[in-house]
Amino acid sequence: MGTRILTAVIGLPIVVGLILLGNPILQLTMLGISLIGIFEFYRVVEETHKPMKYIGYGATIIYFLGLDLIQNYFDIFLSLLVLATLLIMIICYPKYEIVDVALTIMGVLYIPILFAFIVLIRKTQYGNFWIWLIFLSSWGSDTFAYFTGRALGKHKLAPVLSPKKTIEGSIGGMIGAGVLGFIYTIIYTHYRYNILVDYMALVVSAVVIAALISQFGDLAASAIKRKYSKKDFGNLLPGHGGILDRFDSILFVAPMIYLAVEVAEKIIG
Repeated sequence: MGTRILTAVIGLPIVVGLILLGNPILQLTMLGISLIGIFEFYRVVEETHKPMKYIGYGATIIYFLGLDLIQNYFDIFLSLLVLATLLIMIICYPKYEIVDVALTIMGVLYIPILFAFIVLIRKTQYGNFWIWLIFLSSWGSDTFAYFTGRALGKHKLAPVLSPKKTIEGSIGGMIGAGVLGFIYTIIYTHYRYNILVDYMALVVSAVVIAALISQFGDLAASAIKRKYSKKDFGNLLPGHGGILDRFDSILFVAPMIYLAVEVAEKIIG
C-alpha cells in the first residue's frame, strides 16, 4: 500500500501539469501512454496468439497525429485498419489467423481510440473543466469503493472476476464520486464558467454514471487478465502494475464524460 500511495503522490502532480498544459503536449503524452498500453495488451495476448503488433503501433501513431482529420473520417480509418490486417493475414497465411486479426484491431479500439477522448474533451469549449471529471469519476470511485468495501462490504459484486469487490463498495464509490463532482463544480464555477453551475444536476449525474461505468472498465481489464492468467498488464507503475492496470477505468469513463460534454453543449449552446 505504501508503494502504491507513493507512486500516486509522485504521479498526480505530473497528471495535473499535463492537463494544465493542454494540447499539443497532452495529445503527444496520450500518444505515448497509448503506445505503452497497447504494448502491454499485445504482450499479454501474444502468449497464445499472434497480434500484428506493428500494425497496432502504426495505427495508434497515425490516429493521434491526425486526430482532428481522422475524427471526420473515422469510418475510413477503421475500414483501412480492417483491410490492412486481413491483407497481411492473407499474404502471411498461415502465420496469422482470424483471431490474430481480431486481437490486433481490438487493441487499437480498446486503447488509443478510448484514450483519445481525453484529448477530445480538452479541446471542447469548457475542456479544462470537464477533463477533471474523468479523473474524479474514475479515481474518486476507486478510492471510495475501496474504503467503503473495507468497512461495509459483505456482498460480492463479481466473485469470479474480482473477488474483493463488493456491491456496498460499488455504491460507496458512486456516492463518493458524486459528492466530489458536486464540490468540484461548486468551487470551479465560483471562479470560472458560472453558467455551468446551472447544470449541476447534469454534472453530478454524469459523474455518478461515469463512476459506475469506471467499475466495469476495471472488471473488463480483469476479465482479459484472467483469460491469460495474468495478475497485472505490466510493472511500469510500482504498486499499480502497468498503464492499463492504472487507467483501465479511465478508458471507460472518458467516452462517458465526452457524451456528457456533447449533451451540455447542445443545452448551453
